[in-house]
Amino acid sequence: MSTNVAPDPAATPRQGRRLLVMFLLSPVSPASWWALVTVICGLATTITSFVVVTTLFSTGGSLLVVLVGIPVIALGIEAARAFARLERWRMAMVDERPLIAHAYRRVDMNPRSPYGPWLRGWAEAEFLDVNRWLDVAYAVVALPLAMLEFTVAMTLWTLAAGLLLAPVVHAVLSSAAGRPELLFGALDVEPGAVVAGTFIVGLVMLPVAASVTRGLAIMHRAVVDAMLCVDRVDALRRDNERLRDSRSATLELEASELRRIERDIHDGAQQRLVMLAIDLSLAEGKVDSDPAAAKRLIAGARDQARQALGELRDVVRGSAPAILTDRGLTAALSAVAGRSPIPTFVDSTLDPGDRLPASVERAAYYVVSESMTNVAKHAGATRCDVFVRKEPTRLLVEVRDDGKGGAAIAPGGGLAGLRDRVEALDGRFEVLSPAGGPTSVRVILPAPPA
Repeated sequence: MSTNVAPDPAATPRQGRRLLVMFLLSPVSPASWWALVTVICGLATTITSFVVVTTLFSTGGSLLVVLVGIPVIALGIEAARAFARLERWRMAMVDERPLIAHAYRRVDMNPRSPYGPWLRGWAEAEFLDVNRWLDVAYAVVALPLAMLEFTVAMTLWTLAAGLLLAPVVHAVLSSAAGRPELLFGALDVEPGAVVAGTFIVGLVMLPVAASVTRGLAIMHRAVVDAMLCVDRVDALRRDNERLRDSRSATLELEASELRRIERDIHDGAQQRLVMLAIDLSLAEGKVDSDPAAAKRLIAGARDQARQALGELRDVVRGSAPAILTDRGLTAALSAVAGRSPIPTFVDSTLDPGDRLPASVERAAYYVVSESMTNVAKHAGATRCDVFVRKEPTRLLVEVRDDGKGGAAIAPGGGLAGLRDRVEALDGRFEVLSPAGGPTSVRVILPAPPA
């Protein structure tokens, strides 16, 4: 059952009065002055960016024949990207609501590695990224827009200031001429009435100039929001989808871990314990009749117990090895590399004492250890390299080999399990493995300080 709420008849007059008060107070509002600052600064920044970007593009275009123009054009694209970042910051002075920058295509390849087509990855990220070209288009569009805003705003403010200063100008000129009637005698009007009317018009023009300037700044922010930012509704929807996928990956990862532990215990330690119980039962029956056989059965039971303990220890080590818990990620990866049958080299920027959140360390360790196992079993490689890079808010891990390639993420496969583990932490998992090799498994994990 729906109910219709009658509109409040006093709401419209109240809203009208509020808008009138806002209009009259706009000259003293800090938002109006911030808008004026952004308009003035905008002309300078847009002229500078237009000159820099167009110069780099024209220079690069003329040098394309000798291929030198390619990096010059790329420099122009990056200059437009830097200008877009400046514009988002400038528009934050107009409105406190955050502007979410659109996502740029990233190049996560390590040029120090002897493997990986890093040049191709850089070129694709630089020249095939739609958002970078939107930044270039904005650098061209922003100049005439900023010139129009500056012209309109400064004309209105200059006109308002000139009209407000009319009494001062009249007094100065009258005192200099010595005969006030000479200023307005040809118009056959009273000097005081003209001055008062001019001053009143200036008072009216002042809130008009302030309101129009703020409106121009808001309009420019809308252009920046449309060309250089992500729509907030779309961003919330993507975050919702990402969180839903992350939750599903977490649940699936937990279920797979429980299945693994159950399988390992059932196939290993449980069978050992069953054999242990049988041996002890047989030994109990032979203690009196055949002590020697009972001793042999007890010795066998002791071996079964030792093996069961070892298998349980292996199950626990699969979740979190002791060296990872005690000494950190770098030491744990070095230990894994030392046990690998393939020559493996670990290049890490983490100091031995640096610690990350336990979940991040566990995920990175699991990805590296499983990837190295796959390299040893399937890649046919002669070398494997592990790169670990710690940035302020994320951890980059990459495992590369010079094997035959052809690895792919298949549903239910080992790489799919690694991907689910990484995505459960809001990370990113990529596999680059063309036929013939090399293979690169790259992981980016959010990693604030532990």
